[in-house]
Amino acid sequence: MVRTGGERGFVTVDGRRVLVRRFGTGPAVMVIHGSPQSSRAVEAVCQAIAARGLTAIAPDTPGAGRSDPLHLNHPDSADYARALHRLVETLGLSRVGLYGFHTGAATVATFAAMFPKTTAATVCDGLPAWTEVERSECLADYLPPFEPAWDGSHMAWLWTRMEAQTVFFPWFSTDPAARMAMAVPSSKHIHANAMDLLATGDAYRPVYRAAFTFRAEAVVERLPPSTLIAASAADILAAHFKRPALAGRGQTFVDAPTLHAVAADHLADHPGTPAPDHIGACFINLGDERLAVHRVSDGPGRPLVLLHDSGGSTADLAPVPGRPVVTLDLPGHGDSAEGWCGDIDWLQMTRAALGHLGLGDAEITGVGAGSVLAHALSPIASPMAGRTLGLPGTAPSLTPEWDGAHLVRAFRIAAWEQWFDPWHRRDPDHTVHRPAELAAVHDRAVSLLKAHSRWTAFEAWARARIN
Repeated sequence: MVRTGGERGFVTVDGRRVLVRRFGTGPAVMVIHGSPQSSRAVEAVCQAIAARGLTAIAPDTPGAGRSDPLHLNHPDSADYARALHRLVETLGLSRVGLYGFHTGAATVATFAAMFPKTTAATVCDGLPAWTEVERSECLADYLPPFEPAWDGSHMAWLWTRMEAQTVFFPWFSTDPAARMAMAVPSSKHIHANAMDLLATGDAYRPVYRAAFTFRAEAVVERLPPSTLIAASAADILAAHFKRPALAGRGQTFVDAPTLHAVAADHLADHPGTPAPDHIGACFINLGDERLAVHRVSDGPGRPLVLLHDSGGSTADLAPVPGRPVVTLDLPGHGDSAEGWCGDIDWLQMTRAALGHLGLGDAEITGVGAGSVLAHALSPIASPMAGRTLGLPGTAPSLTPEWDGAHLVRAFRIAAWEQWFDPWHRRDPDHTVHRPAELAAVHDRAVSLLKAHSRWTAFEAWARARIN
């Protein structure tokens, strides 16, 4: 069975952590997403590739999603191609198929030109061939800084920007000539793209910039014969096939599913090295769901397991020096946010994870709702400093809304948590003083958005447990 979302794990490449998704079995195909997205966005083509008896390996590009950035000033497509080649080497693959979308297409085209002996076949889905005017405009205006603001206005800007790119290209233009012939996608779709940029933060700019500095004319003549340059009819970059650098090289398909099927066939006709059975670490499978595990410190003695609060993640927890410490991103939270479509048995799932890790007798502690869970697992568990549990009578919704109001709402909740406990009891009797840096408040808002309804579900479970 090919799981929704793929198998996930972290791979260390030259000291950088890279999140990788894996779909299917068989010869390896590296699948590279566009910007400002993550490997989440290429699941559909990964599924099509896996259905043809191949292994689709989709990393988060360095600096995007959950992958560490390149430590370079203004990296270009060649730098990302080299980073991809190092990942391929780290995975023990000598020859791979390549598929890339938009920014990813520029990366895989550059890879194929630079490393032909490592390239079995290449599919460039939407390869750009910019005019100098377009390049200049996009480098000047397409990539403004993304900086949190205390009033939450950065969240409103983010939603507006993600909406705009579905109507205009470039997104910052409202010229009728820049309008695209496509429907505005659902709030769920726009939210997923917004969450990708939130995961990346301001680091989205170097990754995206590489797409605009890419020069098709510098690589197309060096591409191997087993290269397919394609686009769906609705893709704005299909028009680039008429430009000198790509003239006579590109094929246009009626829609994305048709293109994906053709791409999968093309890659299956030129197979690379068989992929390993397992890629990366960090995630464990519990039935049809995945749970992220992080070992945050090592040392002698009995392991300590830290459990975060509702709506939080491992990132909220500080390491304890001098002893082994393991943290879990609890179901529906942090790196475990994907999946979890049904009700969650918090106690059973956490106990199963600890048993899987051989930590059934570990010392356990937690924060907030996490401390309630820790005590349910071990009556001698001691709580860490936290906050008062409780939700307002009507729990606030973080369900994606058409105007992006849920993004601003998450930030305002995170901000009020600094001044009142619980945050919704905003009166003198519930005043606290625990101010955090703006970046920390923003990170808490992002954690709440990742947890979504699991935030309130875990909170309600913990509250019921202590009543």
